[in-house]
Amino acid sequence: MTMISVSDLVKYHGSACVLAGINLEVAQGEVAVIIGPSGGGKSTFLRCLNGLERFDGGRVTIDGLDLDASSPESVRQATLAQVRRRVGMVFQQFHLFPHQTVLENVIEAPVHVLKRPRAEAEAEACALLARVGLSDKLAARPRQLSGGQQQRVAIARALAMHPEVILFDEPTSALDPRMTAEVLEVISDLARGGQTMMVVTHAMGFARQVAHMVHVFGQGQVIESGPPAQVFENPRCEATRHFLAEARAA
Repeated sequence: MTMISVSDLVKYHGSACVLAGINLEVAQGEVAVIIGPSGGGKSTFLRCLNGLERFDGGRVTIDGLDLDASSPESVRQATLAQVRRRVGMVFQQFHLFPHQTVLENVIEAPVHVLKRPRAEAEAEACALLARVGLSDKLAARPRQLSGGQQQRVAIARALAMHPEVILFDEPTSALDPRMTAEVLEVISDLARGGQTMMVVTHAMGFARQVAHMVHVFGQGQVIESGPPAQVFENPRCEATRHFLAEARAA
């Protein structure tokens, strides 16, 4: 079953074309990893999928919900409200509420958006925080946590909404190597559990390990797609070979 389908997606920032006709599909339970040089449109693409940025042409279908660039604003907003309940997002920066505890951050959306009983939301939040290794941090404030711990809270917060899809926008770019390993292990665990995910990352080893499909972005286009073994060991495109050589040298 196709969970995400993107057709001819176009996005401009002013006169600059950031996405130049992206076509891409992600199956249910698939981990799709997006790699490529900075400025290739990777983060903008993710933000278009959940409506954080409005695209200028094409169509995005997520779990049967259609976002079309030509749709009237009222239709777009109604569809976006449904999409955002089915799509979780984890950002480079953690965007936790600084005045709330870890537990309060995780239950905020289930209680106020999904209208779940607080006791029920708290019980599930405790289970999710245990899953990401933070059972001992329920009463902590974000400022008391490491960057890796904050990102794991952000992942638990996304999971609390029971998303069909989770989008990760370079989730380890602000972390040191030890914290990066912590977060990547959590994402790997989700992959083993069959969670549909799209991950923008510069962590090539992680991409090789967990991806079902790797999509290489460059200059606002998908320049190559394929299983990790094909993309990393036998890339067809010269631009992919150049990017991977630079990544290995970094």
